[in-house]
Amino acid sequence: MDPHMNFREAAADIQMLEERIMRKRDTVCNIALEAGEKICQEWGVTMDRRSRRRKRMPGETSDDEPMTLRAEMDSVLKSILDRLSMELGNRFQRLKDLDHSLRFLPDIKQLITSEENLQENCKTAAQYYSDDFDGAEHWHEVDDCRMLLRTRRGTDSDIKIPETPLQLFNFLVSYGDNLCPNLQRALRILLAVGISVASCERSFSKLKLIKNVLRSTMLQDRLSNLAIISIEREEFKKLNMESFIDKFLRARPGRFGRLYDLK
Repeated sequence: MDPHMNFREAAADIQMLEERIMRKRDTVCNIALEAGEKICQEWGVTMDRRSRRRKRMPGETSDDEPMTLRAEMDSVLKSILDRLSMELGNRFQRLKDLDHSLRFLPDIKQLITSEENLQENCKTAAQYYSDDFDGAEHWHEVDDCRMLLRTRRGTDSDIKIPETPLQLFNFLVSYGDNLCPNLQRALRILLAVGISVASCERSFSKLKLIKNVLRSTMLQDRLSNLAIISIEREEFKKLNMESFIDKFLRARPGRFGRLYDLK
């Protein structure tokens, strides 16, 4: 995964992958079948299905005869590709919605320099997040932000134009929460929103591992804390546990005073 990729590029790549799967569906299946037949020939495995007599029912034609082994395998492979395409659409639907609503925000350089479809994009974002910000005010605030950046750049040449949403958000927050509040809310949503269900599924998988039959009486608070530690184990490994133990002992000097003195 490219760490510099934003969700707009990721959504475009996923859309291209879905279209490529459906466009190359027949070709991929034929190549897979030919490769399988070649391997079977090399290993001496027969691919002939034993023929079974079956009484033809009234109204059936020759087209209603059972499929050949190759046709059946082709049908299975195509169903797998169809399922893959469907799962890509379902699992990344949130990413597609985010791309449709806030796709104009990741490209900060274009946002603060170009006015192409800006007003329409702000209105589209306001339709998705009508409770968070107003589209018309958002458009005016983007224009005000441009003026502020041009003014600051003119007075101080050392000031760098923000290149990422996080840099633009930090730039606005440095002036207070009252500066461009709608733009700040849009950037908060962009930086904090989840784009897939992978984290939720990972959480449920961890819960199954943590709360087993030996921990059936565990309460909710302890279960939640252990789940967070397990999910964020990379960050947890960076913590200095000795400092937490010292703080705990100092907070309870009466009960753990002897243990703290020994330490």
